[in-house]
This record gives sequence, C-alpha cells and structure tokens, in this order.
Amino acid sequence: MGDDAGRWRQGETARNLALVNYGLLFAAIFFAGVPALIAVIIAYVQRDEAPARIRSHHTFQIRIFWVAFALTLAAGVCFLTALVSGLSELIAVGGFHSWEQAHSVNIELSHMSLDGRVIGLVVGGVILSILTGLWLVAAPAIGFIRLASERGIGDSAA
Repeated sequence: MGDDAGRWRQGETARNLALVNYGLLFAAIFFAGVPALIAVIIAYVQRDEAPARIRSHHTFQIRIFWVAFALTLAAGVCFLTALVSGLSELIAVGGFHSWEQAHSVNIELSHMSLDGRVIGLVVGGVILSILTGLWLVAAPAIGFIRLASERGIGDSAA
C-alpha cells in the first residue's frame, strides 16, 4: 500500500509541475521569454521520469517552446533586416559614407522613401510577433485544460 501511495504522490508532483510549466509558458509573453526557458528546461529534465500521460504534456511544452522560439527568431530577422535596409536608405539619401562624416551632413528626409521590401519586412515581423503571442496564449491554455481534465496530449476526446 505504501508503494501505491508513493507512486500516486510522484504522479501528483509530476502533474503539478506540468501545470506550473504551462503557467510559465503563458508568462513568457510578459517577461521576454525567460519563464519559457525555465519551463523547457524543467520539461526536458522531467520528461523521461514522468508517467506516460504527463510525459505527453512535457513533450507538448517542449514543442510550444521551440515553435515560439522559431516564430520569434523569424520576427527578429524581419525587423533587423528592415532596420538595416532602412538605415542603408537613410545613409544613401544623406550622401555620407562614414560615421565620421555623419555629424556634418544635413539629411533631408523628404527625399527618403521606404521601398515595399522594408514595409513588407516590418509587416511580416508584426504578423509573426502576433502569431507568437497567440501561440503562447492558446497552446499553454489548451495543454493546461487537457492536463486539468486528466487527459494527455494526443488522447482522443472520447
């Protein structure tokens, strides 16, 4: 009987830790991703030792992290490329070619125009950022609800 109680307690601890991980993944939106990093480390460490149902949640939490990471990275690349392109245009319009000359050049911004590529990159970055936010709200919420209702990820609704 003591062995059953120990397994139940271990399963309950694993379940509670998985619930906390979903909260950390959700909080990542508000704290620059740091809680998600903590959650994915916990999920990787606990995944092999957890019961099968909880293991499916840890695997899902790892997937949530990497999808959000990839979306954030893609958004960052879009924004950085747009910034470099915009600065290149600003430098071309200003007519200076070194930072030492920058303080003596008067730039008339009315001659500067942003091409469609820069605008497209900014719009793409915004869309990817919104998708990341939606992913970090919806995916942990779905996982939390499934775990709270004693269902694993991938279990059928029946």
